[in-house]
Amino acid sequence: MIKQFLRYVLPSMAAFAFSGLYSIVDGYFVGNNVGDAGLAAINIAYPMIALVNSVGTGIGIGGAVFVSLTRGEGDAESEKKYLGNTLMFLLGASVVCTLLLLAVYRPFLQAFGATGEVLEGAKTYSLVLILCTALQVLATGCIPLLRNFGAAVGAMLAMSGGFVSNIFLDWLFVQYMSLGLFGAALATGIGQAVTVVPCAVFLFLRIRKMGGGVFSFSLRRIGKIAAVGASPFGLTLCPNITTLILNKFCLEFGGDTAVAAYAVVAYMYSVILFLLQGVGDGAQPLVSACYGEGQEKTAKKFRNYAYVTALVTALVYFLALLFCRELIPKAFGTSDEAGALAARVLPIFGAGTLFTAIIKVTSSYFYSIGKSKVSYGLVYGELAIVFAAAFALSSFLKLDGVWLALPLTQAVLCVAAIAILFALSRKNKFKNI
Repeated sequence: MIKQFLRYVLPSMAAFAFSGLYSIVDGYFVGNNVGDAGLAAINIAYPMIALVNSVGTGIGIGGAVFVSLTRGEGDAESEKKYLGNTLMFLLGASVVCTLLLLAVYRPFLQAFGATGEVLEGAKTYSLVLILCTALQVLATGCIPLLRNFGAAVGAMLAMSGGFVSNIFLDWLFVQYMSLGLFGAALATGIGQAVTVVPCAVFLFLRIRKMGGGVFSFSLRRIGKIAAVGASPFGLTLCPNITTLILNKFCLEFGGDTAVAAYAVVAYMYSVILFLLQGVGDGAQPLVSACYGEGQEKTAKKFRNYAYVTALVTALVYFLALLFCRELIPKAFGTSDEAGALAARVLPIFGAGTLFTAIIKVTSSYFYSIGKSKVSYGLVYGELAIVFAAAFALSSFLKLDGVWLALPLTQAVLCVAAIAILFALSRKNKFKNI
């Protein structure tokens, strides 16, 4: 069982890490070639762009859960139809997201504090990536489907191909050709295209193997995919909204220097978030299939393996931040002042990820067995709590209160996750919860 677990989870963690590293690579080249204003621009713009990735991830995982559940139940016809409805949902969402973001991205950036050089850079970065929306939605949405068809390594290779392309193109466009934020965004868009192509080929061959009859639209199935997908959507998006919230408090209490420092923190924090989501979502095909087959005890064992893997990953990450806190800001080309501030707060955020590990796996487990409502509170509760914590703590601790808001929020949600598991186990609401 452990070998089977690792065959799914390790490639999933790698694939999610590559996804998270896109923005870090952009930040590295922009920070070293544009400076603090460029870093701040990406940090303010990226949460809006992350909406697109979250939509793709939510739909892809929502559909993948039902693909695995129906396969576990032996219902090949429903498996085909859930695959088809997931792909149609991804295409429709691409169109809607493109039109919506084109309409709102300028006032959105201004509403979250971007002005002057930062605002202009954020506009450029946002517009290019908005025009690449379909590529981003399909890239993030098809990866979970590949994993649920047993192609976890293939999904990882598709993501790594896009990531390597992004690194090369960032060097070419940003450093060599001096295209700044425009070049960074263009490199990301092309990298997503490199990921989409092998995914499309795999799914095309899979559909042929199924014998066709996949694209049978059902509003009921779309609704079920959306209901389950709301949790992974939130898991991916909410940290980026949290970034917007904390950016606004950073601007108020520390100015552009604090925003640039938090950009470094946010980049590093995004890596562990993607790794932890990779653990939970890597275990998802195994948990969903076992649950569909009625093997609840086996599903629980896979969940417990995920807890151990996530906690060990978070601990290693915390130690890495602790010992490399002085080196990390320099890699992003921050000013001395912003770098010193980032070095001071990186371990604080690193410690909070130990709580995040429990939250991510618990949320993933519940939507993997089709019980998404339980995970909604854990996923979306972060936004209300972190805003309240930042507001309350900054009122008397100023900028230090802003830094403490997120780790405190994660601690509260971790306690809530453990309490929910314990309460449901006592009530036996779900078998072998």
